[in-house]
Amino acid sequence: MYIISKKSEKDYYDGVVGTTGIDKSIVYDRKLIEIEDRSQIPKPFYFDIRTKNNNIRRLSNTPIDRKQKNFHNFSPFFIGFCGKIYVGWKLYSKGRLPHDFFQPIIHTCFTYDANIIADLINIYDKKTNERKAVFRALVKSIENMDLVELFREYDTPCFVYDPDYKRTVISDYKNQRFFINPILKDYQFYKVFDAFQTFQEIQMFIGGVLGTNEKEIATVADKYKI
Repeated sequence: MYIISKKSEKDYYDGVVGTTGIDKSIVYDRKLIEIEDRSQIPKPFYFDIRTKNNNIRRLSNTPIDRKQKNFHNFSPFFIGFCGKIYVGWKLYSKGRLPHDFFQPIIHTCFTYDANIIADLINIYDKKTNERKAVFRALVKSIENMDLVELFREYDTPCFVYDPDYKRTVISDYKNQRFFINPILKDYQFYKVFDAFQTFQEIQMFIGGVLGTNEKEIATVADKYKI
């Protein structure tokens, strides 16, 4: 696979090209596109205060147990990768700016393990097991979303919906972003697939699923062929 991208937008799996050789019959034009306008975010992911019965919104509003001490909050993000949806979470903990003692900043770590998050919600609640079961079912329903047509619409093997983009301090408001051809290392996606697996998956998806979108061949009447 041949990858076209800016030097400033290198990803963790790019080095695989040097070990497998370059197949120029499969080209990934990895132009990063950032969609900030909420009205342009694809419907499966877009939500606001008026949106009801949206699983993405429900998962984004899952509360953390205030009695647990390690993390202040968490926020999910959603990676579309080669036809499937992967749910990950940013785990936030408090810190302080050296020059401003009163401004709490965010330290972030990433996880794709739903069980870690399940252990952070309502752990002292009488309905703990019930809430955890609902949470896991919600995650599973999102991971099972069939969005292959969305990959084809954007002609991309991967995208990211981040409903809490670049939060740095506790007082920040949530900023939604949708990225086409994202830099996966920014979301530590190597915790899901290593560099070689990621490269192989993208190569197969472009050569297979995206490569099947061929233009219709015009039919010509026999009398014109003669």
